[in-house]
Amino acid sequence: MNKKKSLQIFLIFFLILSSIFFYKKFFDTNTNLTKKTFNEKEIDNNNSEIDKENGTENLIESLRYVSQDLIGNTYVINAESAKFERDEIDNIILYEVKAEIIPQNGEAIKIYSNIANYNKTNNDTVFKKEVNITYGDQMINSEVVKLNFSKNLIEIIENVHYMNNNTNIYADKVEIDLLSKKMKISMIDQDDKIKITGKY
Repeated sequence: MNKKKSLQIFLIFFLILSSIFFYKKFFDTNTNLTKKTFNEKEIDNNNSEIDKENGTENLIESLRYVSQDLIGNTYVINAESAKFERDEIDNIILYEVKAEIIPQNGEAIKIYSNIANYNKTNNDTVFKKEVNITYGDQMINSEVVKLNFSKNLIEIIENVHYMNNNTNIYADKVEIDLLSKKMKISMIDQDDKIKITGKY
């Protein structure tokens, strides 16, 4: 009888000790997890505040879009970084931009700029700041280029400088028809004249 009671007391004591051990271990683990989660959230909040001050809370790196129209022309646009507009979800501001319009038949038109506003719904793009366009042996520099796919038109304005192997042209505006590839060079003020220099 004494042996039976002793065994029972031992088992009860062992059960209590086991319960305390497991409870303590479980409680300590939860405490550590809670502290870790709190610290991670605190770091994230600090980073968010820094981003908001710098205006880069929506900045992403290395963005690329590729689209194709009904007649097989491909439009590729790459940017080193991009910022999404909060109120206009379809509009994206791109930085250090390289774009390419690749026709099904013919040479590609390449466009480079420091900044661009890109609409991901219709692919219309406005390139700004030190814009450069190359097409075969032709090159055009300007401050603003408007790419309008609904009109199949590239409009080049502000300090336009057109160059090829033999000619330099300074004008206010150049338009390129994406379908025919025909180019129209003009001045905004009709009284002003286009300046042309080169080999004759």
